[in-house]
Amino acid sequence: MKTAVCFLAGAGLVALAVGLKTDKITPVPSGMNGSLQTAYSIKRIPFSAVHHQQAGMPRIRLWESTSGNWSGYAVPLEGSGVSDTFSAVQGTWVVPTVTGSGRQEAYSSAWVGLDGYESATVEQIGTEQDWTGRAQANYVWFEMYPAGAYEIENFPANPGDSISAQVQYAGQVNVQIGRGRTEQESVFKLTIVNNTHNVSFTVPSSYTTVATAARASAEWVVEAPTSRTILPLADFGSVTFSRCEAVSTGSGGVAKAISFWPNDPLTMVDPSGGGSVPSGLSSGGTGFSVAWAAQ
Repeated sequence: MKTAVCFLAGAGLVALAVGLKTDKITPVPSGMNGSLQTAYSIKRIPFSAVHHQQAGMPRIRLWESTSGNWSGYAVPLEGSGVSDTFSAVQGTWVVPTVTGSGRQEAYSSAWVGLDGYESATVEQIGTEQDWTGRAQANYVWFEMYPAGAYEIENFPANPGDSISAQVQYAGQVNVQIGRGRTEQESVFKLTIVNNTHNVSFTVPSSYTTVATAARASAEWVVEAPTSRTILPLADFGSVTFSRCEAVSTGSGGVAKAISFWPNDPLTMVDPSGGGSVPSGLSSGGTGFSVAWAAQ
């Protein structure tokens, strides 16, 4: 249900980058000594297939701290009285074992990202763990919403694998949009690491350069994916997030735990009858669990 795509050459990017920088955040563990980038390829997930696109705001808000498709933690700056922008987010989780009801298909995603809480963009990367009606199916994906999602083919994401992911704002580049015309766009660095297998992948910047990104929130989320409507949420048991940190101008450019900011623990109420509830934050404010719960 997915079509193969080739790596983009990125010819539209002008060689001169403006203001590119490195965030003061501890890099996710690198597995590049164990695997080459070329071992993996990128293919588009068709809009008609299962992906994470929502019409309008990506987070479906129901009522206070409750969502129709997100569960976990978000750090929103909207309404906090803080003048701030985020430049990086990272987290680690274990790919869960999922189950479904009989032969009914069910779906779940775990990811970290920037934006989407109160904005119409999201920069995100994570794992998919679905129930096909017969068995579990897993893959790794990223999305620069509202553009479509992509799968990172052949990247391992097995139940029990430890996954680390990071989204970083890299700065601005001049992009050629016509003869003699350029505009400044934002570049992000999306990296995912399988700590269990000691492999990693960084998405080429030709996929992660966007015209608009508010950088107004950071998230650590388990999601019920969508395909035109919210899909049934797979019973994933629980997902434990750790090493959850973000960087913003308000943190002085230094990585801080979720608890550093006013944060929103999001409970999911899936229309299909599933749902999930986040625990409280760990004592260091960098970890929590999300537990599946029938509604």
